[in-house]
Amino acid sequence: MSRHCMIPGPAGNLEAMIDDSNEGSWVIFCHPHPLYGGSMFDAVLDTVEKAVAPLNLSTLRFNFRGVGSSDGEHDHGDGEVNDLVSVVEWLRQAKSPSAVSVAGYSFGSVVASRGVANCNTVSPVVLIAPPTSSMTLANDLMVPVRVIVGDADPFVDLPKLRQWQQHQHDAKIVTIPGADHFFGDQHQALQSATSAIFSEAPRL
Repeated sequence: MSRHCMIPGPAGNLEAMIDDSNEGSWVIFCHPHPLYGGSMFDAVLDTVEKAVAPLNLSTLRFNFRGVGSSDGEHDHGDGEVNDLVSVVEWLRQAKSPSAVSVAGYSFGSVVASRGVANCNTVSPVVLIAPPTSSMTLANDLMVPVRVIVGDADPFVDLPKLRQWQQHQHDAKIVTIPGADHFFGDQHQALQSATSAIFSEAPRL
């Protein structure tokens, strides 16, 4: 059962929902772009959380600065990276997890990649529909990275993404045929892909 809480962040408190019914490993979710209505209550994140629920993983969703009841203002990704780092550190101190993974969707995937670069004990990181046509992922990540994209997503530059893949320590791309950026009627495929990734995760 999820419950509401506030987590201290670099720009004030961050609104979060946590489900700590399972002990041990945790997954932190990063939501899509706040300026386009993104928040922790996103349908894609709902699907991803459903995928990990049967795997005995505890979950944490949070709103970036300036979203919902979180303090602060949108910072175009820079401050949001600091938000994520603060959430990871809070989780480590408050819950003593055996392992922590991060999953980000769209804008949240970019934040996740950059945040994990500053928290290299997080593993794996799952990037869902990273908008590589307009934003840049962190490079040279030393943790396992799993990417889920639809082959009909206009916001994902697949050739650019595959080139980026070559510069990572351990990166794999899962492509869902026919899926767009919002996964439309492909949420079951997204759920299956996510479940497979976390079932095989090296540290979870």
